[in-house]
Amino acid sequence: MDSKGLINIELLFCTIIIIMILIIYMPFLDNSLDSSNELSENSNGRILLERISNSINQVNSNKISYSKKIKLPQTINGHYYTVLIHNNEVILEFNNKKAKSMIQEINIVDSENQSLDNVQLFNGRTYIIKKTLANNNQSNIINQSSILIRQVDG
Repeated sequence: MDSKGLINIELLFCTIIIIMILIIYMPFLDNSLDSSNELSENSNGRILLERISNSINQVNSNKISYSKKIKLPQTINGHYYTVLIHNNEVILEFNNKKAKSMIQEINIVDSENQSLDNVQLFNGRTYIIKKTLANNNQSNIINQSSILIRQVDG
């Protein structure tokens, strides 16, 4: 065989080996791209969760009547979500995932100073978090520091 034919066969074998390597590693590359997208979603959700938790803790640490306004985004990376606030934690659920953030123990009340077990926040809405003084004779709550979370316009 002459040298030109040998070079063509070597080139053919190299091309086949490169194609096989690409076929083998393509799923790994695809998985790593999916993982980086998921990491971005998770970090955006985590940032929102920490923002809400920090706002509640900040209000709770200040004097009576201190308030803070928070606006929730419409979606997290195109996914709708729910936020549930309990007396010691904030729970964020989106894209079949759940994240929790602990907060200082609080007494959640409604606008009539009635104690609540939890409050649900809805995406795309604005809320006022306000520290109040609850006085409710029916539940024997007198001068208890409480947190009122209510929806407001814009």
